[in-house]
Amino acid sequence: MPFRNIEIDESIIIKNKIPLLVYDKEWKKLFGNIDNKDIINTKEKLIEAINKKNQLEREEAKLKKDKNFAMKMILGISNSINNENKVENVNLLDKYKDKIESINERLDELSFELENIYKEIRDLNFNLLKATVYYGYRDIKKKEKKLKKIVEELEFIRERARLLINEKYDYEEWINSAYSFLHGILGRDEIEKLDEEILE
Repeated sequence: MPFRNIEIDESIIIKNKIPLLVYDKEWKKLFGNIDNKDIINTKEKLIEAINKKNQLEREEAKLKKDKNFAMKMILGISNSINNENKVENVNLLDKYKDKIESINERLDELSFELENIYKEIRDLNFNLLKATVYYGYRDIKKKEKKLKKIVEELEFIRERARLLINEKYDYEEWINSAYSFLHGILGRDEIEKLDEEILE
């Protein structure tokens, strides 16, 4: 089943305040560098859309600044025409009026483009969430199976270690007891002599 067929309510993004996943520390740590084509492709498209949005917003901010400047110029030029009889400035007034008209047209276009890019970003972020849930859940199940095997293996090693430790103590206890017994019966000199003879 492809990740797109996963049923997740889109309102969950708003309700749970899910951030842009590509900027989320935890998401980046867990899924940022995984080798899954759905996540990689959606992440790349989302980053591309975010970059496009930033570019459009920068253009919009610059145009608004240019428009403010043009409006100030119009006020100044209008004042020079009306109050100082500088009729020669009429052409300049028309130039700035045309500039504002052209800026307004572009701002309308940008507003439409930004609306579309915001929707595209929301959709891509939602798709990235779905791909993450699909991949993440499957990976959780795989890792749970591996973890179960590791836990079983550790239990086996622990039990084996427990048996070996008991065996070690049994040998140590018997050796110490046997040495004490023989030492008590034969004495230290005889034991040392036997050590040298028997262990040669």
